[in-house]
Amino acid sequence: MDALKRRTERETGAHPRRAVEIPRIWLTALVVLFVAPWLVVAALYTGVFNGTAPPELPLAAPEAPAPGPWGVLSATPIVISPPLEYVSTEDARPGRTPWFFPGVTLDQLESLLTSAGLDAQTATSLRATARQDKAANGVAVLPDPATVRALPADVRARLYLLLASVPLNGDQAHSYRFFGASPEAWLGQSLISPDTRALVEPLIYRDGDFLHFADLDLIRAAVTDEEEIRRLIKALSRQATMLVELTVPSGADVAGLTEYWGRGGRKTDLKPLLESVASSASHPAIDIAHLLPEFAQNLLYRYPKITAADLDRPVIANCLWTALNFFEAEPDDRFLNVAHALNTLKTDYYLVEAGFQLGDIVAFVDSRELIFHAAVYLADDLVLTKNGLSPMAPWVILPLEQVKGYYRTRASDPELLYHRHKGL
Repeated sequence: MDALKRRTERETGAHPRRAVEIPRIWLTALVVLFVAPWLVVAALYTGVFNGTAPPELPLAAPEAPAPGPWGVLSATPIVISPPLEYVSTEDARPGRTPWFFPGVTLDQLESLLTSAGLDAQTATSLRATARQDKAANGVAVLPDPATVRALPADVRARLYLLLASVPLNGDQAHSYRFFGASPEAWLGQSLISPDTRALVEPLIYRDGDFLHFADLDLIRAAVTDEEEIRRLIKALSRQATMLVELTVPSGADVAGLTEYWGRGGRKTDLKPLLESVASSASHPAIDIAHLLPEFAQNLLYRYPKITAADLDRPVIANCLWTALNFFEAEPDDRFLNVAHALNTLKTDYYLVEAGFQLGDIVAFVDSRELIFHAAVYLADDLVLTKNGLSPMAPWVILPLEQVKGYYRTRASDPELLYHRHKGL
């Protein structure tokens, strides 16, 4: 599994944006993807924090979906977590994890730490552990566990969001995260012990509407029970998603609904089903999972099943592979190759600005004009998405704004580019 994880981490989301329009920039961004996605150090530290704590406001209730060509939708929030037998504890190792600060000198370090909200004494003690680091082209700090535990939640949030902008800081860049208002909503009625929970909750921090946790190494040092750590990882891997129903009342425009949901050569198959739902007196509604292509139906609310064959692939099933295979009868694993996937997006798709339809690919673009995530548009700003490369990341339905919030550590306000297949 370690070998697989190393392969997946190399893939992640630095895909070129303008390739659809300017091939030369695609080639340039591919170099960025494979060689140095974090060399522009100055950009990493600009605007990461503003000296104030992230807001801890209650989450707003979701608005009722508006009718559209997709019909009238209603959503029920749910939370899912991976099966316990899928959970690996290989990455839960005790020990002190360095913090890397590329482009920062030892003299600049204290100022950077205090601007993140650390008091002068703590900043000075951390400066004493710092050393020049060639890999980071800057400095590495080895924080004392007691110092890390003692960080106030607002300071932890600002500091960790700063660290998350540097891929070398894997714990923060790939933190566990949950869309929710409180640790109680995240951990819920989990199987972890009260003692473990008491260790975890003070280390949780907030970024916008998401809660984060990035200090599993501290918990592992205090909890030696392997099964308790497995239960903790299962709890931290909980993901918010939703069940979505389409209401098809008597007299509904079944032809129009068939036109929208039957894209990809499936209209003849779906029309009898929609007609049947419309004629139901008891419950004229259907879960939209039944209206999606078979490929998507087989993935939704599920987790990757890792096999020995996956060790021979460059990455496990990811967001690009998911998006490009959406209408395919059999998934094409060539889309696990980043260059091939991007070239397909460039040559077989065109950009659309409005009137988005089922199966359009939504590309998330950061300030450096690099695509870092892709999702599949379903309806009413709901998308099918796999957030993250981990086997613990399921395929889920989410509002676009929530997906943007999940990736705030990568881009606080990404541009969204909508791609449509030329054959649809």
